[in-house]
Amino acid sequence: MKQKIKTLLRGNKYIEILSYLLQNNLLKNILNTSGDGSFDKSIDGMYEHSKLIADQYADNYNGRLKDKVLLEIGTGYTRITMLYLIKEYGVSKVYCYDRFNCLQEDENKIINTYKLGQYLDKIEYIYGTNDEINKNIKDKSIDYIVSNAVLEHVDDLPLLFTNLKSVLKIDGQMYHKVDLRCHNRFKINGELYFHTFGDKFWNMMGGNIGQPNRKLLKDYIKLFDTYNLKCEISVFEEFSKEDLEKAQTYLIVENISDYKVAVAEFKLCIK
Repeated sequence: MKQKIKTLLRGNKYIEILSYLLQNNLLKNILNTSGDGSFDKSIDGMYEHSKLIADQYADNYNGRLKDKVLLEIGTGYTRITMLYLIKEYGVSKVYCYDRFNCLQEDENKIINTYKLGQYLDKIEYIYGTNDEINKNIKDKSIDYIVSNAVLEHVDDLPLLFTNLKSVLKIDGQMYHKVDLRCHNRFKINGELYFHTFGDKFWNMMGGNIGQPNRKLLKDYIKLFDTYNLKCEISVFEEFSKEDLEKAQTYLIVENISDYKVAVAEFKLCIK
């Protein structure tokens, strides 16, 4: 039922605009909510998805996570990914952070089904504004910071990275996979149509509900350089030639190639 409502709302640009305005200002967490995606309808499917993400995090740290302390940014609907890392890779402690408390009832079903409850005491859950990270975690205490499709929703990236760099050990690492697509917002009008709205109006439609911040690859590179972070970039996906050609009919930009990256990953460490 909820998916049918979303499809209806997104069928017309002006109805979609109205739905975001209402949700952002009056009906928060009812329509098009941030962080409620479960990636699969079954408990087993959700668990398998979490395992894939966990293994990806481990691989990008060469698998040597035993006794390490992790910070996950944007935990979303479940802590299962981190519980799996604790169980399979010997992680000693994890801080799970999200702007919103998005944990869902299905999480308990997965924990019970896969007997993960014994590892819950190694997780500390934090939510609220980005500065809650620094308030709840000691300086230079984190070995590895990870996120998956999260940074593109953060409205104040400088504040977030001020806090992340504060808690990261000098020899610590970060891994962030970033999805620069529209996340279904105005997708019917074009993959990059969400870039056509002015910043003020865009914020009115979703500043309170974690909508995409519309940063481009070059913006992230500049951000990392500002915080003296060495960055290794891998581009996972680019928009199609057809998508970019269509975007040129509604985007007024000097260089459309700035918009070509759809999904990228960043491996970071302090220079």
